[in-house]
Amino acid sequence: MEYPSLLSEAAAMRGQKEEEFVRRGCKITHGSIPSQGEYYTVTEGESEENLIKILGEYIKKTAGDGVSSALIVGLGNRGMTADALGNEVLSRLTAGGKPHFYLLAPQVSVVTGVESAQIVESLSERLRPDLTVLIDTLSSSRFERLGRCYQLGDFPLMPGSGVGNAKSLSPAGRTISLGVPLVIKLGDLGVQGLKNYVVTPADIDDLVEHCGKMIAAAINRALAHSK
Repeated sequence: MEYPSLLSEAAAMRGQKEEEFVRRGCKITHGSIPSQGEYYTVTEGESEENLIKILGEYIKKTAGDGVSSALIVGLGNRGMTADALGNEVLSRLTAGGKPHFYLLAPQVSVVTGVESAQIVESLSERLRPDLTVLIDTLSSSRFERLGRCYQLGDFPLMPGSGVGNAKSLSPAGRTISLGVPLVIKLGDLGVQGLKNYVVTPADIDDLVEHCGKMIAAAINRALAHSK
């Protein structure tokens, strides 16, 4: 499977300039890629609370003011642990409230027969939320980044890219994307005979649970969500 790569890694390969600094013990990488957008990659330090605060600040900054409703989309396949990050986040959020949260888990086309992009765009057009948040699993070429860094961008993810069936996605209103690298190619680990095979850490269940918890808490903090 071919998951979207961390933009910080894609930018480095393309020679794009990035800014790196440390806040509250967390390493921050900030950059932009033409035709894709601006992004922040936050690598967690020793404090979960600091990670939540920083990630929440960048979500709020990217989302902008005046968010009275948000469509939060957990992309991926809940039947595959490494691909269930979006579903884990949704399980930790509460629908309704202020601002009003719409929670959507469109699944994948092999399960529903409908492309995720079609489901998201159709519902977004009908509901017209102020903000759409897309959450999905990413890949990394460095094993030490798995489950430890969070990417936030002001651009839409592309559902289906994990199975080589990428579909462009253009929800109504502002869109931000959130992801965590949870998979890596064997080729990046030096196994050339099986270089295109994708693997996950042995503790993937714990990683998905942890990352889902961090993202959900950051979203609630950023949008000051209340029941």
